[in-house]
Amino acid sequence: TSKKDFGIVSSNGSAAASLDSLAGALAVDLEGNIHYSLILPIKSFLLKYYLFTINCINHHNIIMGKSPLPLHPNGDTMKAVCFKEFGSTSDALSIQTIPKPFVSSPSQVLIKIHACALNPIDKIRLSGGLAAVSPEPFETSVLGYDISGVVEEVGEEAVSSFKVGDEVFARLKGMYYGALAEYVICEVPELAKKPANISFVEAAAVPLAGLTALQALRRGGVKEGSKVFIPGGAGGVGSIAIQIAKKMLGAAHVCTTASQGAGMEICKQAGADQIIDYRSEDFEDVLKGEDFDMGFDTMNQAVKMGSLLMKGGKIISISGTPTIEAIQESNPSPSYIIRIVMFLSRNRAAERAAAKNGGTWEYIFMKPKGSDLSELATYLESGDIKPVIDTEADGLENFKVAVDKLMSGRSKGKCVIKVA
Repeated sequence: TSKKDFGIVSSNGSAAASLDSLAGALAVDLEGNIHYSLILPIKSFLLKYYLFTINCINHHNIIMGKSPLPLHPNGDTMKAVCFKEFGSTSDALSIQTIPKPFVSSPSQVLIKIHACALNPIDKIRLSGGLAAVSPEPFETSVLGYDISGVVEEVGEEAVSSFKVGDEVFARLKGMYYGALAEYVICEVPELAKKPANISFVEAAAVPLAGLTALQALRRGGVKEGSKVFIPGGAGGVGSIAIQIAKKMLGAAHVCTTASQGAGMEICKQAGADQIIDYRSEDFEDVLKGEDFDMGFDTMNQAVKMGSLLMKGGKIISISGTPTIEAIQESNPSPSYIIRIVMFLSRNRAAERAAAKNGGTWEYIFMKPKGSDLSELATYLESGDIKPVIDTEADGLENFKVAVDKLMSGRSKGKCVIKVA
């Protein structure tokens, strides 16, 4: 086994040599059976090596991608909020002039961005937290995943779905180009038409949070009459999840948590039937003896949610350490180091807590799907679902207003930037 098999190559020769040495004695035989007596020493070493690699990335402030952004055939450029080094604050970001993206395949669509939104994953990505799993492809990276805008050009295969002038919104897939820019390229399967009666700012606030909530609630089996627990109801995902559960999926009872004041007001307007003040009450005590069909773990609290489940109930997590199964749904061949780390750090306590009440626990990643966004668009158009917006920055040049609020961890709802 070589360093390449682990998916991480260190510039530190001794660390890499130690990893090679350990790999030769790894606790997996030729039949794939794991020898559990070796698990603890392997766990200790691999986790230390993984953290060492991340610390190296952050310490040296380098992006793993080395390739320059592709030049536009005509030399066209655009403004974008970029980072060339990892960092924990908005100081790592700056407005740069970079090549304007262009349609290079038949299924692509070029979009002039009118608004873009931030999400907690942007904070993680900017700090280098995704680098070992999803290395940055280019030497200059554009932040952000959520956009709304107007179609400016369509590929040959895309013309059957979209036309120039269509108002659209999307959660961008991958990191080819980011959302905090004047233009972006999007694939048809990620894209949906924006309801005409909502603003670009409102539309940009929906994709990642809305798709995450809808897919998690469906994975959890929420349907008409369901009883659902969604902690963190004032957040970007929580606030729209309450609305989707009630208005779109027909849940009979939705319980959430929030702090007194603005947080509780957001949850009330979203349609929550029960709101627990998390600062003065523990939801485990308040909800003891109640049977929930589904718990939506938005805040890494799955272990505490197991006792709330009815028999056959489900906990769906989007927070905390992901499972190898979740990773393999989007990446069928994760690196060896990722497989081992995920196996050893699996949230078995959450699995046991759910199983104790006859339920199950599962971790999922959101999938960018235009078809799901189109479903959400129907409810956005009718007014049954409304995104909660905390901060609106006017123009890319004022990106720090939105980014700093996201970084603070105190936003109620989404942080959005109006681009055009």
